[in-house]
Amino acid sequence: MPKIVVIYDSRSGNTEEMAKAVAEGVNSVKGVEVELHKVGTRFPITIIDEADAIILGSPTYYGNVTPEMRAFIESALELKTAKKLRLRGKIGGVFGSYGWDGGWAAGRLGELLKSLGIKLVPPIVSALDQMGGPWWSSTNSKGVCFNEESLRKCRELGRTMAQKLVKT
Repeated sequence: MPKIVVIYDSRSGNTEEMAKAVAEGVNSVKGVEVELHKVGTRFPITIIDEADAIILGSPTYYGNVTPEMRAFIESALELKTAKKLRLRGKIGGVFGSYGWDGGWAAGRLGELLKSLGIKLVPPIVSALDQMGGPWWSSTNSKGVCFNEESLRKCRELGRTMAQKLVKT
């Protein structure tokens, strides 16, 4: 069965909510397995080699991905260079959250994914995670909120990736 691995970092819980929505989208397609992993928790980096597709998510941190996500990607790049990971030919997607600084993490993640030899599949999802505007329509028990449109886009990303694997 094809497998998608979603690897994300989250500081306030917002990007984690996005990751869960991406996983929901993957789960909406029969015949595709999904695994969700947070950077900084224990899982083997080789999991990305075993997957058919990789989806990465990060909040924007000073105009970039978080240092933890960058370290993860750099480790993967080192292993790929040492020919311990075979990533070429895989497909991938990206998502990110942001507050005041423009949402650049998703675009940076896309560039980093390509540097691993992974073909980026749209849509790239970047969502505002800043509290306090009239656009907020759902809040979970941790106070994390996104408007439903942002979460819908995350589900769409997961569904699109899963459908690509089922069709191949």
